[in-house]
Amino acid sequence: MAGQSAAEKAAEEQAAAEKAEADKAAEAKAAEEKAEADKAAAKPSQAKPTTPKAPALVVTAPVAVLPLAAGGERYVYRGTPVGDEFTKEGVKHAQAVGLVGKPKK
Repeated sequence: MAGQSAAEKAAEEQAAAEKAEADKAAEAKAAEEKAEADKAAAKPSQAKPTTPKAPALVVTAPVAVLPLAAGGERYVYRGTPVGDEFTKEGVKHAQAVGLVGKPKK
């Protein structure tokens, strides 16, 4: 029986050592993941702050109906940016009659 208790004790010690090693590995992995997350979170703050560009053209009239490049028309209201979704010809015409223009600052 003395041999069994010594063997049991050795097995328990080995299990405890393996558990400690696994815990240490898990802590190291968690620390590494945290460091990566911190690094990823720090990147945007280090990047140049981007300010949204003022749109080239906006609707200056109370409302304008502009033709869509994909077909159809859309009602757009004062202050709405005029982008690529509208046909160039439609935007050019709306600009000529004063419905669309450069934004006022």
